[in-house]
Amino acid sequence: MSLEAALNNNLLSENGNDAHEHESILQASNKSALDEVGRFVEHASSKAYDNQIPTALILTGPSISSHGLLFQQLFSRIKANEQLPVVALSSNRAANLKTFLKIVISEGIDSGGKTQSDVENSAKDHPATRKLLKYDLQILYDHVRARGIQKVVVAFQDSEAFDGGILTDLITLFKSWLDRIPFVLLFGIATSVDIFHDKFSRSAIRCMSGRKFDVESAQETLESVVTNVFHVEDPGDSSTEPLFLIPGASLSSLLLDRQKDHLQSIHAFVAGLKYAQMSHFYANPLSVLLGAEQTSIKMLLQTEHLEAIRNLPSFRLFVENLVENKDLEEASLLIGNDHHLRDTLDKRIAETAQAIRRTLRTARLLHIQRSCIPGRSPTPLSTIYVKALTGELKTSFIGRDLLQAIKKMSSDALDTLLEVSLSDEAGLADLGINFTAYKTELHELTRSSPDRPPTILRSGDDVRHDTLRTTVVAQKVELSKHRDSLSKQDSAYTTLVHRLHATLETCFSEHLIDPRRLFLHEIFLYDLRSPHRDVFTPKPRFAIERALSRPHDYLGCECCRGTAGGGGGSSGGLASTEPATAIVYQMYLESGALINVSDLWKAYCAVSSADDDGVDEQRAALALFYRALAELKHLGMVKYSKKKIDHLAKMVWNGL
Repeated sequence: MSLEAALNNNLLSENGNDAHEHESILQASNKSALDEVGRFVEHASSKAYDNQIPTALILTGPSISSHGLLFQQLFSRIKANEQLPVVALSSNRAANLKTFLKIVISEGIDSGGKTQSDVENSAKDHPATRKLLKYDLQILYDHVRARGIQKVVVAFQDSEAFDGGILTDLITLFKSWLDRIPFVLLFGIATSVDIFHDKFSRSAIRCMSGRKFDVESAQETLESVVTNVFHVEDPGDSSTEPLFLIPGASLSSLLLDRQKDHLQSIHAFVAGLKYAQMSHFYANPLSVLLGAEQTSIKMLLQTEHLEAIRNLPSFRLFVENLVENKDLEEASLLIGNDHHLRDTLDKRIAETAQAIRRTLRTARLLHIQRSCIPGRSPTPLSTIYVKALTGELKTSFIGRDLLQAIKKMSSDALDTLLEVSLSDEAGLADLGINFTAYKTELHELTRSSPDRPPTILRSGDDVRHDTLRTTVVAQKVELSKHRDSLSKQDSAYTTLVHRLHATLETCFSEHLIDPRRLFLHEIFLYDLRSPHRDVFTPKPRFAIERALSRPHDYLGCECCRGTAGGGGGSSGGLASTEPATAIVYQMYLESGALINVSDLWKAYCAVSSADDDGVDEQRAALALFYRALAELKHLGMVKYSKKKIDHLAKMVWNGL
């Protein structure tokens, strides 16, 4: 294995650790709710709930795609800790009460180690010498009694999709068997408890008693994953700058918009991130530069790597800036001298990594401080990161609003902001802001005596220092704004606030840059949308129509070149060397709503020259013709017509 391939595999495995961290975040996202539901199931009994069915109402939120992961984690926990049979019911598994009862009995016994044949034998070999029906709960009762099972957990994942009448009948039937079969019910609710109650009759509601559980929303889990994605390692005491790979602004927007518009699961979002990493390390030869902290760049880079670097948009922009600044000698060396380019890369890669890392951490600081401003709606961290990667965060309303609010903050609100900023001081140390000094100075201003509570100070920009005065001059009322004089403490506090405001403004101005204008940013930012779109949002119909219209694009054979099924080739016609399905498809496009099969066969024979061949060749051509029709029918393009027996009905029109 070459050095480059080995290093790429090593780097991909290291980034694979991030994928394991994403999975751990998904597993821990609902941990508190799972613990509470697990304890509820453990202590649930009909006696504790006044002979009613113990019921857990799990408010899962509107993201249906995340319900599967939640219940999968819940079932695994219950089976591992309690060794209880768990029956998972969904609305699409059955349409009537008998079928649901069969599922409850079958899966309830399967969880205890029996098979479907054991269920059937239990129905036949009943001690009462009578054959039980497969939906008789007596079968489940015999199994519960024989195994000494303490509880039978029945979970309704999508309770809103169930028919209300079937649910009412199930609950009523479970209540009648509650003294023999200890049922525990779990309901997944995507809407609200009130809407859930409307599905049941009053008698069914009186059969249940339990608790309500709230789980972490899918948006909160997504924000946790995004925070982990854009978290870059701090260099610490190391002399080398740690390198990283993050999705760019365009790809991040694509992933987040798809997550929001299509309500996909968090697993789909993580899969998109994994594919982006795989595409970067296996399709981009310059990804070896991410191993520069492990191996010297001069050993890694070959002549082909240097040519690829010179074709990067960021390299061209860098050279153009050198030319504009009249540094022609440096620009010439970068273009023509490989040794000088290697030396430049050794220094510039670390600078670019540091600039991107500071941009991300400044964006995180902005998000942390904005959460301390009262009366402001929270802005998702993912939105702030995307704006930071596009270079729009510095001039956006989010940053300007934060700076304006800090100037008007009272001392207690500012103390909270500094405290929150210090909570992540290790991650923000390289931004050059000493929040500890600001907090110490603030405490000295607000605490006049150790025995007294801190005094609340207000800056001179606070609107409470402004008053309106009314003056009557020549029978006209005039309003004038008057600013109250500040106390000595308020004046000192105003000076402190202005210094903090200036420090943050300088920090935002220096670090919130557009990463896409940095030299060699393509190494750290993977921002290709088309590979991701082709894999996760493919266009199968477009691909099929193109393959049938231009088979040469996919087959690459010389016999179809120049004809390409009417795709603009030199002859512009059909050729007998094309696949039979492609020939029939072109005729299909030229036909009307009803296609005469006999006329279509004659036209096919004219193109494939089957009329001039012998009997065997005609039979082979007929077989190919029928196979082509069968393939078009399989693709849903044609179907047999009910109006005329020898005609086909056209189902799809090209471009519609």
